[in-house]
Amino acid sequence: MSTPPATHRLGQLLGMRVVSATGAVLGQVNDVRVRAPAGTVGYGGLVVEGLVVAQHDTGSLLGYDRRPQQGPALIRAIVAYLHRRAGYVTWGGVHAVDWDERQGLLSVETLEKLEEP
Repeated sequence: MSTPPATHRLGQLLGMRVVSATGAVLGQVNDVRVRAPAGTVGYGGLVVEGLVVAQHDTGSLLGYDRRPQQGPALIRAIVAYLHRRAGYVTWGGVHAVDWDERQGLLSVETLEKLEEP
């Protein structure tokens, strides 16, 4: 009989330090992308798709990284500036998570570029 995977809260990922496969600190988890598994309804059982990693906790991207024409141009420009060094890693690129040390270890060396707002 297999053991079910551990369940954690989203807040345990936010702010967690992210370290590349080479040992370089890439930043901290700024946002988490999730999806509902096929056939589920509501928020039960969300699965992590990936992490948005930024150098500093500059707050949420407010969706500006997902849609090029999101919101007013001035706000879009401010969010783009604040998150200019942010990147993305799929959950498959996460090698391990040390929940006690609040650190995510990646199996990749660099982050993917976020879409331009």
